[in-house]
Amino acid sequence: MTATHLVWHYTTGSQLPTIAQSHGLIPTAPPFASSAAKVLWFSRQQRWEPSAANMEWKRHEVFRTHSQAQAQGRTLNGLYRFGLSRSDNRLLPWPTITRIAGIDVPEALAMVASGIRAGANPTDWLGTMSAIALSELRFQAWDGTEWKDASLHEYELAARHGVPAGNWLRHPLALPS
Repeated sequence: MTATHLVWHYTTGSQLPTIAQSHGLIPTAPPFASSAAKVLWFSRQQRWEPSAANMEWKRHEVFRTHSQAQAQGRTLNGLYRFGLSRSDNRLLPWPTITRIAGIDVPEALAMVASGIRAGANPTDWLGTMSAIALSELRFQAWDGTEWKDASLHEYELAARHGVPAGNWLRHPLALPS
């Protein structure tokens, strides 16, 4: 399946050990919704979903700088994504997901306003209230210039032991998987 047939859940390296330990992506509470059901968010954006950026990665210049450092093996706190078929029947488009999840209109409007300020297009957003197993997802890492297929197992082990992911297989603590 080509990448363009996928929607993406974007994340940072700091989340990889938790994701690997849970063996999947798990819905979380929406950032502005106090009483809503938990949602697992995906985006149709093929390069980067601006609303996924935290304060550390607000704009593309920081995105490139931080990603280049990660690609050179200086940090594992890089950028990663998990792809799911865009035709997966668990996915609901914006704003349908807000109604199903019980996100109140003012909270949904706050999400839209925040997303637009970050450069996002809410019509790219999809969500599900279901957890999705890692075996159903395609994992990729940003290498500073493009997304590359990667092994979550290697990144998770490297993060756990403080070793650059590119060197993990040569590290003495590496175990056969």
